[in-house]
Parts: sequence; structure tokens; C-alpha cells
Amino acid sequence: MHRLHREIPQHKNNNIKLMGIVHRLQKIMVNENLTPAELVGCAEIVRDNYGRLHDISNQKSEVFTPARGPIIPPPHRP
Repeated sequence: MHRLHREIPQHKNNNIKLMGIVHRLQKIMVNENLTPAELVGCAEIVRDNYGRLHDISNQKSEVFTPARGPIIPPPHRP
């Protein structure tokens, strides 16, 4: 029986996650028939739209917050 004299490669979690992302992007490119340049263009559009959506949502939260005036203590009763 032959024995292998090399170790099984151990991958770190970050490398495993990166390999998973690359695999998913490759599947999208094959299924949608995209070139790498087209995939990058789509990613840029998504990033820009996400930034715009984030800006819009922040404006709404600032517009609808009630204005706070000076705090006036209640009058003292003798």
C-alpha cells in the first residue's frame, strides 16, 4: 500500500469564503452569458444604486424627526 507523504492543504476561513464568492460569480457569468467586464458593470450599477437608496433613506429619517425646542421646566407651585 502506498502512503502519501504530503499533507492535506488546510484553508483558512477567509480563503474558503473567497473561493465560494468566486464560484458563485462564475456560475452567474455562465448562466447569464456575461463577460467579466459586463459583470463588473452590473456590480458598479448595483453599488451606485445602493448608495443612492442609502442617501434617500437617511434624508427621510432626518426630515420626519420632530423638531425639539428649548426645554422649559414646569412652573413651581408654592
